[in-house]
Amino acid sequence: MEDNMEIGMQQDLQIKLYESALEYAKQAGRLVLEHMGNTGRIEQKKNASDLVTEVDRMSEMLLRNQIQQEYPGHWILSEEDSCQANAYEIFKRQKSGYGWIIDPIDGTTNFIHGIPHFSISIGIVKDGKPIIGIVYNPVTNELYTARKSKGAYLNGKLIRVGKELQLAEAVLATGFHANDWNSGSRLVRQIDQIAGKSRNVRIIGAASLDLCWIASGKLTGLWHEGLNPWDTAAGILILTEAGGCVTDKEGNPYRLYHDSLVASNSLIHKEFLETIKL
Repeated sequence: MEDNMEIGMQQDLQIKLYESALEYAKQAGRLVLEHMGNTGRIEQKKNASDLVTEVDRMSEMLLRNQIQQEYPGHWILSEEDSCQANAYEIFKRQKSGYGWIIDPIDGTTNFIHGIPHFSISIGIVKDGKPIIGIVYNPVTNELYTARKSKGAYLNGKLIRVGKELQLAEAVLATGFHANDWNSGSRLVRQIDQIAGKSRNVRIIGAASLDLCWIASGKLTGLWHEGLNPWDTAAGILILTEAGGCVTDKEGNPYRLYHDSLVASNSLIHKEFLETIKL
């Protein structure tokens, strides 16, 4: 009886967490939209493509304040923690309990230039494993959501990955490693290798949305190096709940701190992995 009560309490808490994360994402989305076209000061972090704006920080502060006020015992890891040398250590230390992994604006460069492809990404983990994912594009009003073992949804409608059986049918996405431009030549070789074997390749600029677009069948696969937990925590849950597959480039189960990510509709995954190995 006590075990059943504990399970029931955990389920109730997770429903509450899901509803809270939805509301926080919508609030951050409204804030970001209000400032689109007026980003304020733009700062460069590690290189010219790794940018942060005043709006990123405002969105992060809104999310942090809400989480800390309502869930003071939960830990938080945000993209803006990446300026700290111990950001990964913060994440790896959290082996138990609930945590929030947030990206206040995923796709900051797109946001700065008025390209309507960016998101607020909120992933909630328990004991290090994603249980809730919210990815919200406030411009297009695309709201992708998932709870562990409950399916994936776009604006409340159940979504599933596409049915492409081979790479030749696939539209794929990728992106440059934000902190290692020396890997760019390898990526160019991979694109050259895969472009002629797939339907096409896109670089769109927001990994959280790339993952969600695979989940909803718009894309078939994504390969990317140099992603961080805040880029993927929400999106990988949404994708796997929609029937997709996520590994590292060696085909091992993906972990949030892995440097390489390969995601697909599952059906092309083996061929995809073999093709991008250079």
